[in-house]
Amino acid sequence: MVARPKGPRAAGRGSAAKRAGARGDKDGDISMGTSVKGRGGISKTTAPTGSKKELTGKGAKGGILSATAQREILRKAGAGDVSMKESRVTGTRGGLVELKVTGWQKSKVSGTSDGGVSNLIQWLEKKASSRLGSKGRSVKIRKSQIQEPDLIIKVASEDVGALVRMNGYSWAGVNVGIERLGGAAQDASGQSNETQKLKDMFKSVLERRYDFETKFLNMSALAEDQDLKDKKLFDTKSTESKFFPAMMKVLEAQFDKPEEKDAAVTSLSLANNGLEELTAVKELSATLPKLLNLDLSNNKFANLNALTPWRKRFYHLQHLIVTGNPLEQTEPNYAQTLTNWYPNLRQLNGIQVRTEEDVANKNKVTNLPFPIRSALFQDEGGIVEGFIRKFFPAFDTNRNELAQHYYDDKSEFSYSVNTMAPADPENSQKTEKGEWEQYLKSSRNLKRISQLPARQSRKSRGSQAVATAFAALPATKHPDLIAEARKWLIEAKMIPGVPDPSGASANGVDGFLITVSGEFDEVSGGKKRSFDRTIVLGPGAGPDGVRIVSDLLTIRGYGGMQAYEPENVDISIAQPQPAQLPVPSAPVEPVPPALPAGLSLELAEQMVQELSKRTNMTIAYAKDCLDQTGWNGDAALAAFESVKGSLPPDAFVQPVA
Repeated sequence: MVARPKGPRAAGRGSAAKRAGARGDKDGDISMGTSVKGRGGISKTTAPTGSKKELTGKGAKGGILSATAQREILRKAGAGDVSMKESRVTGTRGGLVELKVTGWQKSKVSGTSDGGVSNLIQWLEKKASSRLGSKGRSVKIRKSQIQEPDLIIKVASEDVGALVRMNGYSWAGVNVGIERLGGAAQDASGQSNETQKLKDMFKSVLERRYDFETKFLNMSALAEDQDLKDKKLFDTKSTESKFFPAMMKVLEAQFDKPEEKDAAVTSLSLANNGLEELTAVKELSATLPKLLNLDLSNNKFANLNALTPWRKRFYHLQHLIVTGNPLEQTEPNYAQTLTNWYPNLRQLNGIQVRTEEDVANKNKVTNLPFPIRSALFQDEGGIVEGFIRKFFPAFDTNRNELAQHYYDDKSEFSYSVNTMAPADPENSQKTEKGEWEQYLKSSRNLKRISQLPARQSRKSRGSQAVATAFAALPATKHPDLIAEARKWLIEAKMIPGVPDPSGASANGVDGFLITVSGEFDEVSGGKKRSFDRTIVLGPGAGPDGVRIVSDLLTIRGYGGMQAYEPENVDISIAQPQPAQLPVPSAPVEPVPPALPAGLSLELAEQMVQELSKRTNMTIAYAKDCLDQTGWNGDAALAAFESVKGSLPPDAFVQPVA
């Protein structure tokens, strides 16, 4: 920790505090009281108590923005200074549409020569041209004329939505009405009138609470927002639980691309919402995964367990505020824990916890031959290191040569696809129909493939079969092992009993069990996938003196890399240790440990030998057959007779030449 700097101030309550309970108008007079009702919900209560200094934020802890900046944000947002992306309005693109503007005659500027019309038009164009997060198209009012008592304006059809949405906004002391001449356009989605009104109200709330210049969305004290109170959204648990997810959907709908949304909102406050847990607001991490600044102050989080759903979320978070929560007293080490949770965090409660240099260094892996993201890495003579360095680049560029280099006639390869794996909430990719089709043809997912012939046919044995299987998979591009170290998780350990291809050691030799987790991009289509690969490496006759005994690959939807981030773990290369595992007394393949009750290991081995003798199947196939039939000898024999014609040649014991 470094010395605490002078913290930014929280927003002042000003006149909004004095009018708590009165309807918030479009000029930003909204209530900022705390809300507490029910566990984990956003609900109503009285405003927070304390000294004037505490309430105005002078010397207060935290605060994403200064008091002056927040007051300016509320003033601008309340006046409708920003707006959201609008759907195209039905009509010919580029054609002019007539709108009726009402309620403007008694404004504060009605005494000007034109009754305030020019001022009103300028204001309408300015407000309608502002979009959430980025400057949108410049809205222009092409023609205007007064038809007492209304003002008729003509605009391009694509600008209608931005103007109609400002209906009810406050300008120069009056509320202005704006609608299409002849009535509002029918909602093309077919939504009910009430649903559309609710959606429009959510848009209005978001607009009032958003500041374009600072990209700050103020979602504090939601239960005291008059528009939301009027809809009685916090009166029951049912409506309360549905409110925030609905609000997030409305926010998402305002953008064409996730990248636009992420760029538009970088700071957000959930202060003063009486939250005890994150259930009511958990969708925030999925809607705005790339937030830089998050304010959770003055809620009711009792301990860090209340925040764990957002652990490993908000990877880009730089400033977090949790002041005014009970966890400050119940969790003496909360600051260090939260700093560990968010690897890019620079400030916590306004106190610097990392410098820019610290963050840059944290993402580097130094003094290592290549990135190792765990404490378990045993190597000897650089065998594993050299293998990893060659294997993955070759898999991306020359799979056929890779198969000849590391696989021999006894090497086995198979892969399985997990289409149901949890997705990374920060990933903006959308699942497309049929995107797994190329993988599923030969996937050996044992939870889905139960028939013995199908299981065996989807296992490739021998270098040529492995090369064929490789060629059927989409072309890939893995991250660079050095430049993108944080995208890899690599473990290795020495294991005994690996088959000796020379036959010199009946009990096998020492080898390596290597597990690698990471990601890759499909060269064609650009889809990002996550993978896990388990490789048994043993001695071989190839150029590097090693061969792959078995290679199991699991492919899944992109799940992110948050789990790879170390938390106070000393990342180092473990020195090789003598193997402690018992060595089997004979080179007999072990029978699967999950045997039926009452069936001993000795009897199971006898059953395997008997079935192999009667069917001429190899020991491995005989074991699989018995396992599939619940170790019923008669059923196993019947199963063999029904499928023997479809079994591959290597399922049978080959005659000695």
